Amino acid sequence: MNVRIIISAIVSASLLLASTGVLAQDVATRKEYRKIERHERFLNRQVKDKAIRSARKEARKLAKQGYKAPVGKLPIDKQLEKAWQCQYEMDSNGYPFYFIATARTTGSNYSAAQMQAVNLAKLDLAGQIQTRVNQLIEAKVANDEISAESAASINSFVSASKNLISNTLGRVMILVEIYRVNEAGNNEVQVTLGYNSELATQEAIKAVQKSMTAEAGELMEELDGLLGL
Repeated sequence: MNVRIIISAIVSASLLLASTGVLAQDVATRKEYRKIERHERFLNRQVKDKAIRSARKEARKLAKQGYKAPVGKLPIDKQLEKAWQCQYEMDSNGYPFYFIATARTTGSNYSAAQMQAVNLAKLDLAGQIQTRVNQLIEAKVANDEISAESAASINSFVSASKNLISNTLGRVMILVEIYRVNEAGNNEVQVTLGYNSELATQEAIKAVQKSMTAEAGELMEELDGLLGL
């Protein structure tokens, strides 16, 4: 048999085996992807169903208390449904996907009461973000990535920056906005805010960095390591 023909046959067989292996791998990958996709759809349905049940229950309770949705806003149950859905969502690390905060204030003027409620909820969000940043710092210490002394110094900056962090929250979602008029004729406004946890944490770290003095240059570098989360 011609040597050239033998070599050609060997090469063809090798290419066939290689392409078959790639094809099998591709099929397996697609199967795994579809399996993950089906599981995610199942979890999403569970989250949505749980959110709907919780929202309807809470909406009935609030309606009995005299709360209404402002003109132009969705009905209370639909607002609550979105809020509960956000509360149930988790990221790949098991952390809440959104920071959620609720505040209620009273005022003779609706707009003023609504603004005050939003600001109070933002402060609540800022406190939650501070806690998350502190957790990230503690994880860095546990993994020997930064010293306990550096962590303590950074934590002091974070703890002193609650109002600063609150002021950086520019993309806050108002998930729920409801009100009632009490016996004194004043407006009681309740709002629930949501904020993407990863984005909020990154913006908070940047805000803390800006608040640091020039002497804290090394600590700012340590904070840079947290921005990747």
